[in-house]
Amino acid sequence: MGELSDRFADLMARMAKSDADLFRTIGEQNASVRQMVDDLAPGAEDITTAPPNKALLPAALLPPEDCSQKALKARFGKAADAQGWIESQIGKAPKKATWLVIEQTCRNGAWPAAPKRAAASAKGVSAEQLEERLSALEASLSQRFDRLERLMMLLAEAKEPSG
Repeated sequence: MGELSDRFADLMARMAKSDADLFRTIGEQNASVRQMVDDLAPGAEDITTAPPNKALLPAALLPPEDCSQKALKARFGKAADAQGWIESQIGKAPKKATWLVIEQTCRNGAWPAAPKRAAASAKGVSAEQLEERLSALEASLSQRFDRLERLMMLLAEAKEPSG
């Protein structure tokens, strides 16, 4: 029984050491990510001169040279195929997209906003419409967080020392 107790104590000590190593590694990774974000984020003096919510703007889906209609048509062939790919990246399209809308969406990283109708805004928003809008916003944010998480995982893997 004493031997079993000693083995258990040894196991617990090794687990505590590995947990401490894990938390230290996570802390170092968090500090590294914070440093990268600080390097990329505008400084306090830039915030006052930058347009509002600049940091919240979505990133382009494709490099700028791949966003022309010619390049998009060569890549996808049909507008429906391009729309399907974009929907898998950022969510459902507000309506059937034209090549112009697809090009704009690939450049901006978001579907263009639908024009507001004066009659609809005068009536107010029903609870169902509000719930639908919130659900769409939640889905969009969830997809962005997933993309950000994948990017952070890639950064963490790239930063791991090989050896």
